[in-house]
Amino acid sequence: MKYTFESVEETEKLASTSKICSIIEGFADYEKKFPLAYGKIKALFGQPAYESENLENLFSYCILATSEDGETVYLDVYCAGSGPAIGGKQNEACEKAAKALVDYIWQAKPVDYAQKAYYMDGPTVLEFGIKNGVSYYNEAELDLSEEEFRELYKKLY
Repeated sequence: MKYTFESVEETEKLASTSKICSIIEGFADYEKKFPLAYGKIKALFGQPAYESENLENLFSYCILATSEDGETVYLDVYCAGSGPAIGGKQNEACEKAAKALVDYIWQAKPVDYAQKAYYMDGPTVLEFGIKNGVSYYNEAELDLSEEEFRELYKKLY
């Protein structure tokens, strides 16, 4: 079934939703695919409804999916600790739309962007993005004092 996808600001429609599927399957070439996926999402939908420097809560888009027969569902395109994913209500209509959305995302041409995010379990800092159409992903361990760690944690959470 064919769908159209539109970024909308109706984030309240995402209440009581949960993960349906990942945008990146497996971990092969993850460091290449991760920034590429976000560049493609940005190309399709612009700026997210929410964005942070916390890798476990990096971004969220509310997407209205409309099937060719006019049925609509709301999907959450987000990035959490397990990576970029699509969430929604746990029903067949949302699952079909989510799978179509994954395909739609991967066919897009990514936009250039630069992003920095922190993963506090490391703690590590990641710098990733797309430059001249090529993805990059650099991760470095943070050497923080206890006070610096607390300040960064407070900023991210």
